[in-house]
Amino acid sequence: MIKYTRVAIILICLVVFILFMNEVQRGNTVSFDNNISKIFTGVANTYWLPFFKTITYLGSSIFIGCGSVVLVLFLWFIKKDYWAMAIVSIGVAGGDLIKRTLKNFIQRDRPEHSLVEAQGFSFPSGHSMVGMIFFCMVAYFILKEIKSTSLKWAVRSGFLFLVLLIGMSRIALGVHFPSDVLAGYALGLAYGICCLSVYQWLKQKEGGENAST
Repeated sequence: MIKYTRVAIILICLVVFILFMNEVQRGNTVSFDNNISKIFTGVANTYWLPFFKTITYLGSSIFIGCGSVVLVLFLWFIKKDYWAMAIVSIGVAGGDLIKRTLKNFIQRDRPEHSLVEAQGFSFPSGHSMVGMIFFCMVAYFILKEIKSTSLKWAVRSGFLFLVLLIGMSRIALGVHFPSDVLAGYALGLAYGICCLSVYQWLKQKEGGENAST
């Protein structure tokens, strides 16, 4: 049942991403993006500006790059889990490569008026996509160390809320359209689940081989 649920989630996320990509290429997301972006108007003159600037940093390449190194070192020296090290490295680096490839392929310009400087094309949101991949992996390996059900739910909720805030910060700061963020979430979640599913398969195979020797 769990395997089928994962497959269903991956397929739904991919469909959502493809739909957004097609709509963006046709220029049909203007009304959708404008309606959601209106919610965040006026951020520049409020205390929300420094808050969103701080939150958006948590999805930056520098933070996720450093965070990935820390996670890999933890999995190496503390857990001695070499498959996990490989999956985290491939997952984050591969996600970043896919993001860059898609941006250069679709070449959507960023919103005209932004509150912070941003480079490159807009679709999909790298902060949302790679942030989703990275924090899903961090949450997964933290949850492996927790036995309390209530604490597990608290960790899941905390990381979900953090990823949502990172996406919101990109819209509030005017560097991404809402469709960029939602598409990034969808593709990042699909890719992250695929990576962790491969990890679980490798661990099960490793366990089976060890049991037979």
